[in-house]
Amino acid sequence: MNMIRTYLLKHRKQNKKSLHTMAEELGVSRNYYNLLEKGKKGDKMTLATAHKIATLLKISLEDVLDLENEYKKGFKI
Repeated sequence: MNMIRTYLLKHRKQNKKSLHTMAEELGVSRNYYNLLEKGKKGDKMTLATAHKIATLLKISLEDVLDLENEYKKGFKI
């Protein structure tokens, strides 16, 4: 079962970025970024990717890492 990374969706929309724009700026395909947001990819997000996302979404790296940890807690039973 996959969970949507709502924090990515929320911050992307707050920054008025489309999936295409976000993917292009991250240097990944639109499909890959979409799967990342949907929780179907990126189980082990690299620090470099987290840093790029933080920069693009204008939030701190610490916030991205904290949000990603909270997201991952949703999988624990």
